[in-house]
Amino acid sequence: MMRAATLLAAGLLAGCSSFAYDLTPLPYPVAATPNRSAELQGEPFVLTGKDVLWVHGLFGESMPDVAELVREHCGDCRGVADFRVAVAGTFHDWLVTHLTLGLVRMKTVTVRGSRLGPKSR
Repeated sequence: MMRAATLLAAGLLAGCSSFAYDLTPLPYPVAATPNRSAELQGEPFVLTGKDVLWVHGLFGESMPDVAELVREHCGDCRGVADFRVAVAGTFHDWLVTHLTLGLVRMKTVTVRGSRLGPKSR
């Protein structure tokens, strides 16, 4: 019975993963709170990238650089509001993962936010 519980716990923990990102290189503030300022009009955006785990992590992981994605899209702005990052598997991610027998695990990283107007000069 103990062995079955150990195997079950190991299987559940093997399915867990984390996604870490660093926004400190961005030259403007990023906040999870929605924009409530009438003077700054927010332009909503949605960016996607792929998180790939190669052979259960033995050959590394390819993670998108969230800060670089935001910097490329937002360019010269005052900031980003209503910032969210979600990691989930789409049908195509599931298909690739299962066709490779789990040796390549794919997930889609979705970055959402609202770009606040251009910086004043």
